[in-house]
Formats: sequence, C-alpha cells, structure tokens
Amino acid sequence: MEIKKREIIASIVIVSVMLIIGFYISGKIQQHMLEKYQEYDSAVQIDSEEELFRYGMKTNIGNAFVYGNLETLDPVNFPEIEGKYSYIKKEEQEYRMHTRTVTETYTGSDGKTHTRTKIEQYWTWDTMRTYKKTATKISFLNVEFEYDKIPFPSSGYIKTISTGYHKRNVYYGTATSFQGTIFTSLKDETINETSFYNNQTIEETIEYLERGHEIVIFWVVWAILIVLVVIGFYYLENRWLD
Repeated sequence: MEIKKREIIASIVIVSVMLIIGFYISGKIQQHMLEKYQEYDSAVQIDSEEELFRYGMKTNIGNAFVYGNLETLDPVNFPEIEGKYSYIKKEEQEYRMHTRTVTETYTGSDGKTHTRTKIEQYWTWDTMRTYKKTATKISFLNVEFEYDKIPFPSSGYIKTISTGYHKRNVYYGTATSFQGTIFTSLKDETINETSFYNNQTIEETIEYLERGHEIVIFWVVWAILIVLVVIGFYYLENRWLD
C-alpha cells in the first residue's frame, strides 16, 4: 500500500476534525459528570440507620446514599442442589457434534500457494433448555421491597451435574445476602432508580462514582476510532486527490 503525500495531508485534516468533534463530545460528557457529582455531593448519607431510612422515604427526602444489609426473604433453589439463592438458573446442556467448512493454504508440487476447503468436525456443549427462579421479596436495612427494586450483583457459577451420556446440568446463582451501599431517590414511601454497590461503604461508593472513568473510556474508544478511520482512508484508492 503506497501512501501519497496528499493522502497524508488529507489524513491530518481528518484527525483534526475528529479531535474537534471529540473535544465537543467530551465537553458534554464532563458537563453531565459535573451534574451527577452535584447530585452525589448533595445526597443525604444514611449509614445503617433504619429509622432515618424509613423517615426519608416518608418525607420525600430525595437522593440518598444508604449503607446496610441486602437480604432475600424468600430464597429459591432447585431440589437437586444444596443452598438457597436470590436468583438461580439451570442450563440443560448436551455435548453435540457440529461441522464447519475450513479453508487452508498449502504449497503444491509446482511451488505455488493454493487454497482448499474441507469439512471439519468439532464438539461443543449446547444449551437445550434453560430454567430460572427468582425471589419476589427482599429487604434492605430491614425494610421490605419487591425483588426488582434493588439490582442484585451478577450471578456466578454454582456447580455442574452429569445427567447421562453427553448430558449435564449447569447451575448459576446469586447469593441471598450482601452488605453494601445503594444510591437511590427516597420518595413516595419507597426507593426509586436504585443502584447497589456491593461491599462498598458510602465513602468508597462516592469515590468510585467520582473517578471520572467515563471520560477516559471515551477518549480511548475515540482514539481507536480515529486510527481505524485513518487506516481505512489509506486503504481507499482516493483517486479524487490526484
């Protein structure tokens, strides 16, 4: 691939334009972040105080960081495994053979490189059926809520049980008890738009939320996009520049 002088000049223009756009977008992101930081800094902080938590919901106190215990009141399970969970999933899997077409290169007797295709067999564990169970009632700081009021941490692998030749059940679940901080809006005698930060105090949660990682992620993604655009531009014929 030959890169011409005019293409280099044009690519500099492309990079400049994309940087200008990037600074504009990052400015909007920073403005949004500052608004969120204001919400966090002005939010009420309730550290394991049940009565204040209940009072805040009754009096529409607004945004709040609340630290306490998150527990499942009606845990679920499948009878073939031990333990209780707030959420559990069972995947019935079968070990099945599949085929795919593979293209390979080789050097022939004439010394030249050739390509050929062949059918290749491979085996994978395929999920045939999935079963899920979810609790319906939870409590946070000894106050009862519907399960979907607070997002529990993601489920993790529990165990695998063989159920026959090339068959197995794989189980995933979420524990029933966690300690951490919620950021929520206390109004209408309940919690609203709630996020849960597992194993984090109020101070640790605020520090995490105010790290500004959104702007770092944006510039990393934007830089990769700029590089891809410039490379793609070089791969075009660009005869219009001649």
